[in-house]
Amino acid sequence: MQGSIFSESWFKVASLQVSLQENSYIRKQIYRGQTWYIIEDSYNNHFFKIKPEAYEFITRLNADKTIEEIWEECLEICPNIVPSQDEVISILTSLHHKNLLYFKNKTDNEQLIDRANKRKISEIKGKLFSFLYIKVPLFDPDKYLDKMKPFIEILLSKKGFTVWLITLLIAIKYVIENFSLIYDQTQGMLSPDKLFLLYISTILLKSLHELGHSMMVKKYGGRVNTIGVMILIFTPLPFMDATQSWRFRSKYQRALVGASGMFIEFFIAAIATIIWANTGDGLVHSISFNMMIIGSVSSLFFNGNPLLKFDSYFILSDLLEIPNLQEQSKKQWYYLVQKYIFKLANTISPSLSIQESSLVLLYAVLSYLYRLFIAITIALFIADEWFAIGVLIVMTSLYLWVFKPFYTFLKYLTNDMTLQKVRFKVIALSIGIFSIFFIIIVMIPFPFSIKASGIILNNGYSSIYIKTDGFLKTVYVRNGEKIKKGDLIASFENKDLDFEIEKLYFSIKETDAYMSKARTNLKADVVAIEKHLELLDDKLTFFKKKKSELNIIAKEDGYFIYENIKYREETWYTKGNKIGTLIPLKGVYFQAVIPQEEAWNLFRVEKLYGTIKLYGVNKITITTDNLKVIPYYKQELPSAVLGWLGGGSIATSNSDTTGRKTMESFFEVRADITDKRELNYLQGRSGILKIYLDDLTLYQYFILGFKQLLQKHYKI
Repeated sequence: MQGSIFSESWFKVASLQVSLQENSYIRKQIYRGQTWYIIEDSYNNHFFKIKPEAYEFITRLNADKTIEEIWEECLEICPNIVPSQDEVISILTSLHHKNLLYFKNKTDNEQLIDRANKRKISEIKGKLFSFLYIKVPLFDPDKYLDKMKPFIEILLSKKGFTVWLITLLIAIKYVIENFSLIYDQTQGMLSPDKLFLLYISTILLKSLHELGHSMMVKKYGGRVNTIGVMILIFTPLPFMDATQSWRFRSKYQRALVGASGMFIEFFIAAIATIIWANTGDGLVHSISFNMMIIGSVSSLFFNGNPLLKFDSYFILSDLLEIPNLQEQSKKQWYYLVQKYIFKLANTISPSLSIQESSLVLLYAVLSYLYRLFIAITIALFIADEWFAIGVLIVMTSLYLWVFKPFYTFLKYLTNDMTLQKVRFKVIALSIGIFSIFFIIIVMIPFPFSIKASGIILNNGYSSIYIKTDGFLKTVYVRNGEKIKKGDLIASFENKDLDFEIEKLYFSIKETDAYMSKARTNLKADVVAIEKHLELLDDKLTFFKKKKSELNIIAKEDGYFIYENIKYREETWYTKGNKIGTLIPLKGVYFQAVIPQEEAWNLFRVEKLYGTIKLYGVNKITITTDNLKVIPYYKQELPSAVLGWLGGGSIATSNSDTTGRKTMESFFEVRADITDKRELNYLQGRSGILKIYLDDLTLYQYFILGFKQLLQKHYKI
């Protein structure tokens, strides 16, 4: 019992005579070592969790006694855990709203029916406003699942899991090998000519998903009483009611029920991936691709993420043993506001510990942000093909995640009975807090900058290639070492070339002997021998030149950068192999690329300045105040390292093997580097250019991002 034992509102319920409905059953459950009780509404297949003190009171409800008599009886029998009068009112209100109470007074029963009808109407309105789902029950499939029980036992076994895992690993291999092809094929999935196949694939896959939940419930002895149709993002899909898993005492069994649908989806997606990778264009290929994407991507982003109220949400709730986690997190935030901002007395934390309260508070924030993010992402994805529907989803999302919570909070401020004595103070505090947020968002400017990937380049750098085949013998300079013109960089050896030169020397010596003899005895042969000597001399000159080319000499002052030769002594190099780069002692600049939707920010600022951070040398920050935007858009990167194939952030075309052709146009920004430190040797090193722009308020920043989004996706 927490707070005051008595309540000013007790007179409203003290004389009521109520009991639990006949279709209600109570089961004991253990959550994190604590005893709780689950009330099962067998008629509606609903379940509700209550605390032990509430259990002691609820089990004594009797339509032949008044609420006050029952409460006094509890107070006498178990005074240490009896609920306070306020808690009794709260318990009765909750049971009343959930149609679990029978009122001996006929008028109250009629009121109960009227309340149930209003609740159903409210639920229907809520679902109509939700674009995520609308559910329509159809029939009871439990008897069909009973007939499938032998098959279920085989499928949901260790052997079945082994087959599932092997199939999944094979599919992952195919995905890695064909990733670029998969990315290309995802473009235009929502085009009108592909929409029908997408719907068929989705309905088939989600049917098997729901069947997975139902089979796991049946495996552990539960019932599945409802099958129906759910409208998910304008797509009709089947659903099955697996709420019987609440009866399972093992949290791991309940978690497996939640995960079984995803297991089935991943398995079907894996099979579809294998079929897709081994078939050509056609109906089977297209359906397999759709099922591969839906069964993997949609499962991960929706069912696989506990921040949305789908499968993983219930898995997390079961493993943490915090039923109704989302509602619990909201109550925890309301508790903090009531206790520490509004300073209300007798506020009770809905969490059992500091760890639990921290967890649910964090979950509330992350869940809200992720739901908003996923709604906007869906809207953008759909709007690429169906702009009007995308706008409708955005408007619905704003209502659900922004305007509706704000309206709910306003109703709480104006109508909640707990604020009756301090309502003016609470409203004033709320107005003050919202005013502070308004000032921060709309009136206070914050630093604004954009970041661009780029590389260090040098004016006049040159690549050094070997001009003659040979073995690398010695490298005389260190990587990045400063050298002078004429310095020996590396030496190579070619014994075949040495043999040819030595052979030519002997041939020349022999020919000189013939020449001496011809001048004495055979003067007619002198001319022919002279021509032969000239040929031998030319050959010797040629081979000597090739031998000299085996010594790599610096042609100017600069820095020498290895091309992977440090550990390659005694390695054979063929003519044309690159051994390094010579970077002369000239100006150095940083060349960055800016997506076109962000580039217009640069043209509206007179003087640009920024800082450069290079990957691998984060201790060095290079300041530059000489930035120049090249006012022509391009579609070929200065280096492949800035594109996807090189690990960069710029989307490149999968049809271009060089990794430099981009999928969208961009602008180049050149930043001259006047830093006194020796940075010349960093030629080709990639990094980030941070460009500082005029300060913006958070509101201006949001509007700017929204405009960029419209420009990028819809050219508005």
